[in-house]
Amino acid sequence: MKWILTNEEDLLSTVPFTVQRLSLVDRVRGPLHDFHRLRAPDWANILPITREGEALLIRQPRAGAMELILESPGGAVDAAETDPLVAAARELEEETGYTSERMTHIASFNPNPALFSNKIHFFLAEGCFINPNREHFPDSSEDIEIVLVPLDELEERVARGEINHALAALGIMLSLRRLKSGN
Repeated sequence: MKWILTNEEDLLSTVPFTVQRLSLVDRVRGPLHDFHRLRAPDWANILPITREGEALLIRQPRAGAMELILESPGGAVDAAETDPLVAAARELEEETGYTSERMTHIASFNPNPALFSNKIHFFLAEGCFINPNREHFPDSSEDIEIVLVPLDELEERVARGEINHALAALGIMLSLRRLKSGN
């Protein structure tokens, strides 16, 4: 990295992020204009597959789009959760009431490196079943509808824009690729 961070100032702290102003110096060109970023916790996103072989998606209202959005379950990695896998398992139960027999890490990415400081971690959860000893479901702060979708319809639903949450679509497509490859 050829930039040096000379100052970092929190301008607004709120849930789910902090807006920061960064003062940077380029090692060759000198001081740069101020940059702004959103410091946020990492996120976990899961494609759950039921024991019956169906994808377990959720539909919920999203304030940014002001629409009901069909997506895969996921959410923030809590500060006490040192492993995104723990957050993925918790989010799966909070949003769906399901638990999985096997959860596999698929990939991790920076969701938007121009603006965000965090990473998103994608997981494939197989053998999902309703947890009879639910501790986290339903999450009282969310209004979620569970939608079961045949696996062979997922790619087409992404292509048609029915699943239009970009990060959820990426996680779904990467998970389908993993399932098809058998790895």
